[in-house]
Amino acid sequence: MADAIISFIMGKTGELLLHEGTLLYGLRNQVRSFEGESKLLQQFLSKADRKRGKEQDVKEWLRQLRDVAYKGEDIIDEFMLRNEIRHRQQRSRFKRCVLLLRDMPARCRIGNSIVDFNARLKEIFALKDQYGIEVDRAPEVNRALEDRKQRDSHPQMDGVIVGFQDQEERLVQRLFGQGDELRVVSILGMGGLGKTTLAKKVYGNRDVQMWFKLMVWVSVAQNCQVNQLLQELIKKINVWVSSNTQHRKGDELLQELIKKTVGDSKELANLDTVELKNVFNACLKDKQFLKGKRFLIVMDDVWDPNMWTSIKPAFADIQNGSRVLFTTRLRDVAEGADPSQDPIQLRFLSEEESWELFNWKAFNSKDGCPPDLVKKGKELVEKCKGLPLATIILGGLLWFKSKNVLVWDKVLTTLDWRSDPNMEVWREVLALSYNDMPSYLKPCFIYLGLFPEDEEIWSSKLKMLWIAEGFTDVYKHKNEKMTVEDIAEDYLEELYQRSLIQVVSKKSYGGLRTCGIKSFRIHDLLRDLAISEGKEFEFLTVHGIKESNSPPKARRRLAIQLHVDEERNNQTWLDLKGSSPKLRSLLCFKQRQISWCYKGSSQSVIPIDGLKLLRVIDLKDLKLEQLPEEIGTLIYLRFLGLNNTGLERLPASVGDLFNLLTLDVRWNSELTMPPSVWRMKKLRHLYLDQYSAPPQQIDSLLNIQILNNICAGDWIANSLVKLTSLNRLTIREISLDHEDALASALPQLQCLNYLALVDMIGEETSFNPTNLPFKDLNRLFLLNLFGRLARLPNVNEFPTQLMKLTLNLSMLDQDPMPVLGQLQSLESLKLLEDSYTGRQMVCPRSSFLKLKFLKLSRLPLEEWKLEYHAMISLKHLVIHSCSLLKMLPEGLEHARDLQELELVGMTTRFINRVRENGGEDLHKIHRSTPISLNIREPECVIS
Repeated sequence: MADAIISFIMGKTGELLLHEGTLLYGLRNQVRSFEGESKLLQQFLSKADRKRGKEQDVKEWLRQLRDVAYKGEDIIDEFMLRNEIRHRQQRSRFKRCVLLLRDMPARCRIGNSIVDFNARLKEIFALKDQYGIEVDRAPEVNRALEDRKQRDSHPQMDGVIVGFQDQEERLVQRLFGQGDELRVVSILGMGGLGKTTLAKKVYGNRDVQMWFKLMVWVSVAQNCQVNQLLQELIKKINVWVSSNTQHRKGDELLQELIKKTVGDSKELANLDTVELKNVFNACLKDKQFLKGKRFLIVMDDVWDPNMWTSIKPAFADIQNGSRVLFTTRLRDVAEGADPSQDPIQLRFLSEEESWELFNWKAFNSKDGCPPDLVKKGKELVEKCKGLPLATIILGGLLWFKSKNVLVWDKVLTTLDWRSDPNMEVWREVLALSYNDMPSYLKPCFIYLGLFPEDEEIWSSKLKMLWIAEGFTDVYKHKNEKMTVEDIAEDYLEELYQRSLIQVVSKKSYGGLRTCGIKSFRIHDLLRDLAISEGKEFEFLTVHGIKESNSPPKARRRLAIQLHVDEERNNQTWLDLKGSSPKLRSLLCFKQRQISWCYKGSSQSVIPIDGLKLLRVIDLKDLKLEQLPEEIGTLIYLRFLGLNNTGLERLPASVGDLFNLLTLDVRWNSELTMPPSVWRMKKLRHLYLDQYSAPPQQIDSLLNIQILNNICAGDWIANSLVKLTSLNRLTIREISLDHEDALASALPQLQCLNYLALVDMIGEETSFNPTNLPFKDLNRLFLLNLFGRLARLPNVNEFPTQLMKLTLNLSMLDQDPMPVLGQLQSLESLKLLEDSYTGRQMVCPRSSFLKLKFLKLSRLPLEEWKLEYHAMISLKHLVIHSCSLLKMLPEGLEHARDLQELELVGMTTRFINRVRENGGEDLHKIHRSTPISLNIREPECVIS
């Protein structure tokens, strides 16, 4: 991590040296000296980092280096802050001279600090021989390029599961057997042993999905409270009711149920524990909800031994064969839930299973290890002691290593624990994978420790946070064509290829040049490693439920994670003013109402004063009364997240944040945007609320790349043609009045990858996309059209490289498949609610040759047919709430690559046709490798 810190500070010095004029005066030589010493130091830091875990003196030396490095960063940041303040105060030549003279003492102090810093770096470098650290002459850029080549050829092994066959059979028998009484079945095992993997495998079992009418998955986490869990369960059942084709108003039904159950009209969030238990129980029994149908509820990662005792009354009088499945590390939890039966105790993998799993990860085959590496490979795998997580990470690590005995022997030597036979060796495997990372990737991994346990992390947001932190500025891959967004995507993919993150969802089209990760989680053990490393280097601090309400002290990055707690007051008073003056990032994760206040103040505002070096502020879901005008003084701020905060206005001073790259104000329906926002020249990502109205001119946004949810207006004619950096654009309330201006501007947007157009709700005249020159957009890969269309564009009117197309509410009365089937690059197609209103649909012969993903949702289809050789590349098919559709299409049997079929909210008659025993459509989905069949009610599976 120390090498990563130095890399980051070197980037800062480079930025400082770019300034001209009077900024540096006599300090330029000192800064250049600082940069030279840093480069020399960085060459041997990575080796010192690897020795840190075994040599206490090296560990202490790295701590001292950390403090010196952070001091260097503070010197640079404070110098640039002072210069910016002086720049804003300049009004005339005389004023500039006065301020310059006044500033001389401070400039001298900064110069002396840099001199002291350089001297200290020289002292540190002189100590390298004492610690036995040799200079690594191989430039990291070469290693990084090699790693990237490896990633480009790294195969995917999603879905490969080794072992668990015996436990899976026992678990399925427990779920099906034991009569009608509600039973709790538990999977027990240590972290990394595969509890969640086994639960997911059974969750996706075809017979299990046929048996249970409703299946719900919730991640419980270590600090989960009973109220929080019950609310989550009720919400998910309500989503199922809302999505049911017969009950579209689930929220109204829930309010009626609450009133009937508790005798009062309350919001779900305001119910106490007893009321929540009664409402949940009513959801399971009420005729307009689950109606007593059989259900399976999975509660993943339960820690509280009293959890079942606390929530059991909510399941009173359930006698229909329903089941609750726990995964837990604690035997007390399993025995407390059902002392009459032993939990499903997960075992460690056998030598054969460990070797097979390692081969799949390192070589993408069951027996892919070269003969000359088998002996050494088995010695390495033996060190993992049968722990699946450690085995997978070791395989991912060795994928990036040269396939020769000397390299593998070096790894084996690193994993020699004979000096400490009691050490938990799998933790050392995880640490080895971390230490092997290039310096640019380490802060990206540690940053994941800021997110709550079991949090689903959205990759789009994480990448913007990395960019704001400056992680992507450190290493550019020596490719000028790559944007910082491209580099962040590469970083995320590398974490994935190293098996350090667990993918939750992927983009439906697989991505243009990456694995297409949409969201992911990080395993608890790896999160603990990230937090441990982050704390050791004072890189981050996590303030959660276990801490008191005293001010959290953090030198660099602070994550505040607070949860529902009935024993505490409903407000959290966190006085950050003065407690963390060096704070660079503030991220908040809300699991309960939080008000941000100065002590002694009754206003809910964020504490700006004293936190002048902030780069990141993310307050998503926290309820704020206002942002202080002083927000504009945070000149380093690059990310401002205000999603769903309830703000009604932004202060005009937001426009003074000239370094701001990302502004997210979604889900603030009353928010008024100041004109100054539209003049922010460095802004790259702007996420608006759908009701935000822009001015007539927005052409100052010269660097804007993502413009999301902007309402149509005169700006299309006046400014859009100048926003040539755009690659993602979503425009709402498009009408015929905007067609000409849009048609004129679009050909100039040659960086555009994603375009979504949403028509004016209630517009009587259909929007005509055929008047727009989509074909001129050579890089347009994703196109979403929402609203009534006069007609579907012809084949030659679509972009030639179009990979993903979504149509919604298009009201097309002619079958779109003959046209869409000719799009040569199309990989993903979604035909959503009433996009096509016909009763028959035919995919012509040899059409959709590259299509991999197809979703049909809420269409009035009765018959669907695939002619010969149509959709031969289809891998994933989703049919959602097409209640009139009689059967799977004839010809689906020829789609030999089909891997996954999802049937959501379909009729019993339709589902019976794909059942194992006697299903009439079973031959259409029979493959040599069984496909994954997922049958569920709408939106009830959320993981």
